[in-house]
Amino acid sequence: MSEPTWPRVGTTWRESQGVNANRMRHLLTPLTAIFIVLAAADAAANEVSVEAHREGEAVLVEARAALHVDLATAWDVLTGYDRYAEFIPDLTSSRVLSRSGSEVVVEQKGQLAFLVFRLPVEVTMNVSERPRTGINSRAVAGTFREMTGSYTLAQAGDDLQLTYSGRMVPRFGLLSLMGTAAVKAAVEKQFGALVREMQTRAAEPEK
Repeated sequence: MSEPTWPRVGTTWRESQGVNANRMRHLLTPLTAIFIVLAAADAAANEVSVEAHREGEAVLVEARAALHVDLATAWDVLTGYDRYAEFIPDLTSSRVLSRSGSEVVVEQKGQLAFLVFRLPVEVTMNVSERPRTGINSRAVAGTFREMTGSYTLAQAGDDLQLTYSGRMVPRFGLLSLMGTAAVKAAVEKQFGALVREMQTRAAEPEK
């Protein structure tokens, strides 16, 4: 790496300003790249909308996002259950137990993290795939007495709309104390992670 060029003795003020401007351009190049990355991350966060409310014992959640991602990439991320734990926070394990056509059994383990609370979560789900359109899931074992969910992919002009709707009834009582905010925070993490992974893979150069 070459040494930085400093104004030599006897350099005029105008010449020194030219040297300083040149040095600033070299400094601004990596800084500009950082700001672009941060702006993109902030834009991705702003694209995600999550709402949650109680209905008796159940918590109902709705999430949506508009992405500049091709449908094939989004579908690969959404149905790549074995890779979920690589990019979804608080999820330690996700694996396909069996598959028969569009019917899949998926087991997931992790934790529900909210403020200082850490609750272990395990769930086995029956997943029904609707090719390039979405998936429906229903818990058949695990932490929740009832958990159903649906992801939908739909093209809307240049954007791809990703939506999620879920209904959850936990078996444990502490979640009742933590309330809707805990479930909303967990869904924001998972849904946001899916969106970011879709965007990341869509930006990767073709091999």
